[in-house]
Amino acid sequence: MRPAGSPGGWPAPPVDQPPAWQQPGVGQQQGWGQQPGWGQQQGWGQQPGWGQQPGWGQGYVAPPKPGVIPLRPLNIGEVLDGAFQAARRNAKAMFGSALLVQAFSAVLTAVVLLIVLGSGASAFLAANDAQDLQGLGGLVVTMMAGVLVAAVLQAIATMILQGVLVVPVVRSVLNSKTGFRQMWRLARPRLATLTLLALLYAAALMVVFALLALCAWGLITVLGLGGAALAVLLLLAVFAVFLWLGVKLLLAPAVVILEDLPLRAALRRSWHLTTGQWWRTFGTAVLAQIIAGVVGAVIAVPVSFAANIIAALVNPTPTEQEQIVQVVVVQAVTLIVNTLIGGITLAFQSGVLALIAVDLKMRKDGFDVALMKEQENVPADAVDYLPGLPGGLRGGRAEQTVP
Repeated sequence: MRPAGSPGGWPAPPVDQPPAWQQPGVGQQQGWGQQPGWGQQQGWGQQPGWGQQPGWGQGYVAPPKPGVIPLRPLNIGEVLDGAFQAARRNAKAMFGSALLVQAFSAVLTAVVLLIVLGSGASAFLAANDAQDLQGLGGLVVTMMAGVLVAAVLQAIATMILQGVLVVPVVRSVLNSKTGFRQMWRLARPRLATLTLLALLYAAALMVVFALLALCAWGLITVLGLGGAALAVLLLLAVFAVFLWLGVKLLLAPAVVILEDLPLRAALRRSWHLTTGQWWRTFGTAVLAQIIAGVVGAVIAVPVSFAANIIAALVNPTPTEQEQIVQVVVVQAVTLIVNTLIGGITLAFQSGVLALIAVDLKMRKDGFDVALMKEQENVPADAVDYLPGLPGGLRGGRAEQTVP
């Protein structure tokens, strides 16, 4: 039996009451529209939803970049650019020190040249195949020995400087400038370790070179042409091993400064940092070397060529003594230009090696997080602050004058 009051027997709704789907319980208060639904307060839009607060709306937030690099693992372009920017910001410390090392090398080369010229260069210039070339053997040996000594001393000075230049580079990461004397003051406690490291590298290279030359001489003497082929293969194998070891230990000067480590610990630390990162380290270092070499060649080759042309135009038919003077003048001009170029490229390459070490520390040790914390906690009056170093400060407060 159907209820009365409606067609078909069902009760009719009140006249003034809206349908159920329009009533407040469904649509207007707690449904999709106005109240705690998805729209205005806790949904997609305004309150803690996806947009304005921790959600996806604001996109990627870049890491801080207080100095020359962002505080995150770096790509090759950022390493190269950061090295250039660090050298530019600390020009006196980096370019000045690099120019001193290059000037030291130039003076050594000039001394060797003067010794050679004073020991019979006129006889060397006048000699030919029909004359007494055997008597010039001692002169050639003396010249080669002098060049070798100069090259070894330059290599030692360069390696020490590569460690010292880590100081202004790592300070530039947190946007601190470094003066010339300040840099050497901060690096002074580790100069002995850097010197020992450079001497170890030089001694190892000379011993291996001497053993290789002895083995090659023995193979050629005993086996002749076949021995020469074996000697070439041996040379290539030793070169490959030295290249691999050189990259593995490339960062030892940097970690001596960055982590205040002794000699053996620095070698182990460099080995650890480059484990699994050999090709990255090798590629970045080689690219920096190529850039430096191209820049140097673009400037040095035309200057040397022009100096020789000018010398020939000034005196087309020089006497024997005038020819010696021309050689000295041309070599002096070339040395001066090479010294300037070498100072610039050495500062750049040292900055690249320092930032390679910083990058690998970020990748393996979370060094970027440590730098962010240090940036917040470093005292405002700290002038000799070295980021990442255990203890942080080395004898510096605001009352000291930064050179």
